[in-house]
Amino acid sequence: MQLFWQVAVSAPILLALSPLFGPLLRDLAPLHLWGLGFQIVVIVSFGFVAWLWLLARYPAASVASFSFLTPVFGVGLGWALLGEHVGASVLGALVLVACGIVLINRPPRAQVPQKV
Repeated sequence: MQLFWQVAVSAPILLALSPLFGPLLRDLAPLHLWGLGFQIVVIVSFGFVAWLWLLARYPAASVASFSFLTPVFGVGLGWALLGEHVGASVLGALVLVACGIVLINRPPRAQVPQKV
C-alpha cells in the first residue's frame, strides 16, 4: 500500500512539473527503454519480493529500519560501479546512518530493580 501511494502521488506531481525542466522526452533511444524495462522488471520486482520475504520472517519494526540503508547502498554502488568520489562528509553521514540502524535494532537492556 505504501508503494502504491508513493507512486500514485509522486507520478502526477513529477509529470506536471517536468515541462519546467525542459522537454518531456529528450533523445529517447532503445537503450533508455531497455534500462527502464530493467528497472521495472528486475529492480522493482526483486526489491518487492525481497521486502515481502523479509516481512514474512522478521518483525516489521526491525525490517523497516533497514530501509534507511538505501542511501548507504546507493553511495557504495555509485563509488564501486560508477567511480564516483565519496568525500569525508559523505562517509561521516553514512557512518551516522549505520550507527542509527544499529542503535534501533539492538536488544533492549534488562531493567535493574531500583532500591526504595
